[in-house]
Amino acid sequence: MLSISKLLKKTGHQIYVNILTVLSVSVFWSLFLVPALFVLPRATAVIFLALTFIPATAAVYASMHQITETHQLKFKEIFGHFTHFFGRALLIGLVFAVAIVIPISQWWYYLTINRQFLTLIFAMFQTYFCLTFLCTQVYTIPLLVIEDRSAFSSMNLSIKQFMKHTWYTMGLFTQILSVTVLLSLTVVGFFLMYIGMSAIFVLNATKNLFTEEKSSETTEAHS
Repeated sequence: MLSISKLLKKTGHQIYVNILTVLSVSVFWSLFLVPALFVLPRATAVIFLALTFIPATAAVYASMHQITETHQLKFKEIFGHFTHFFGRALLIGLVFAVAIVIPISQWWYYLTINRQFLTLIFAMFQTYFCLTFLCTQVYTIPLLVIEDRSAFSSMNLSIKQFMKHTWYTMGLFTQILSVTVLLSLTVVGFFLMYIGMSAIFVLNATKNLFTEEKSSETTEAHS
């Protein structure tokens, strides 16, 4: 199984080769993100993101999976992926939204209503559990688009992969957070590059696990 550093090297090469596609899918993704961040009222923006953010992300992952496998992708096919995965991705997105809203609401309660020490501890624990849950779901969208699975099947298998490869997954999750923070410092780079780059990286990491499992199964069969 390739290490995270080798995956980064492989991902960098694929980004360079498919840079126009990375830009195209990132622009598509930004069409949903920009209105929510800069145009819509706060309440409307939250609802809009809850309904479209994960479906748009799934469409990007499906597009990057297609381009890395077949080396062919038409821009209209991105919208096809969006509609194909919309229902399942929406369900996943709502689960993620609930997981994120819980610690946010707890921090709001602590900062605005009750500043007791126990409330702070509770908010910290909820944040920890939220991040842990999101870490277990790193492979959900890749599994959804690679194997065309159902929403809950993808989430369940992602948890199983996390349990089998805990440190590998935590390293992957840390890399994703690091790239997110770094690119968010450059607004143009974030909207034009982030999601396309991240999709290739996470897809490679997910396929890396399958390659390792198939190799182990082959070795056991021969032995």
